[in-house]
Formats: sequence, C-alpha cells, structure tokens
Amino acid sequence: MYNNMSGHIGGRCRYTGGETTMIVRYLCISLCLLGGASLRAQVAPPSGAWRQTNVTWKKPPAELELKQRYSEARILYFSPDQRFVLMSGTVIQGPTSEEISQGDGRVVYLGTWKLTGNSLQVEYRLVSRTVAEEGETLPGPVHSEGVRVRGSTLLFQKGRFRRDDKLDDELKAILQGESARQGTSNGHP
Repeated sequence: MYNNMSGHIGGRCRYTGGETTMIVRYLCISLCLLGGASLRAQVAPPSGAWRQTNVTWKKPPAELELKQRYSEARILYFSPDQRFVLMSGTVIQGPTSEEISQGDGRVVYLGTWKLTGNSLQVEYRLVSRTVAEEGETLPGPVHSEGVRVRGSTLLFQKGRFRRDDKLDDELKAILQGESARQGTSNGHP
C-alpha cells in the first residue's frame, strides 16, 4: 500500500536516504549562506552616551532623604562627527534623571572612533584628571582599542556599556569643553 504523503510503501520507506541527504545538504548550504551574510553585516554606527552597566550602586545616607543612588562608572560618548570621549566619574541616578556629579573627581580621555564593516575602533588619549598623578604629563600617550558590539551592548576594556541618552548633553558639553581647552576642534589625539 502506498502512502503518497509519507513516502512509504507497505510500511517500508521508498527512499534509501537520498531525500534525507538532499534535505540535510540544503539546510547546511542555507545555514552557511546565512552565517556568511551575518558575518558581513554592517554594525550600526554608535551614537551618544553609553554608561557602564557592571557597576555597584550606592545610596546616600538615609538622613539626607534623597531618592537617588550613585556609582563610579565609565561612560563612552560617540559624536556624529566621529569624535570619542571616555570618561570615568560618579554618576547620580534619580527617579527620572541621571547626571554626572560635579563635586567628585573625573578622568577624561578624548579621541576619535571609526567604524569599518563590523569593526569599531577607538583611538584616544588622557586629556584631564581632577587629581593629577605624580609624574604624569598631559595629554597622555595615544591608545588604540577595539570596541565589540553585542546587540544593544558595547564591550570595552572588560566593561559592558548600554546606551544612556540621559547623559548625552553632559558628555557632549565635556567633549566641547575639553576640545576647546586642548585647542582641538576635531578631537583627534
């Protein structure tokens, strides 16, 4: 008895693996093509501020009755004209706001970023530090590193960063102020 839907005749398979082999081949070819396409896929250019996520948040003393928390964090900033900021400082987070503390120390690096295909490269140098380190000269040496893009997360120097548009204006102002102080309008190291 022949069952047209299953390819079986009287309980025995009428195919000796040929059809299965062809299906497996088509699947393998399809997966290879899809995998190759994803490797060639372009990474979207980054923009704005990206705050470090793997940080420890602390609360101010209870007697201050502040509805906020704070943490030491690094922030990356990518401007549309390919200038780059790496800043370390204290981030204060309120119920509807987020800002960089003006009363705590900070370290600022300026540079540039470049996106080529799926590779994001930053080049930067130390330009200011609230508390100078002994023997340190500014601007510091140029560093060049890659930034890995993983979905909506950036991976940089063992840190994870997520887009944080609440810090865009502050980081843009830091970029403009430090660039003016350094006498560089293009931010190149």
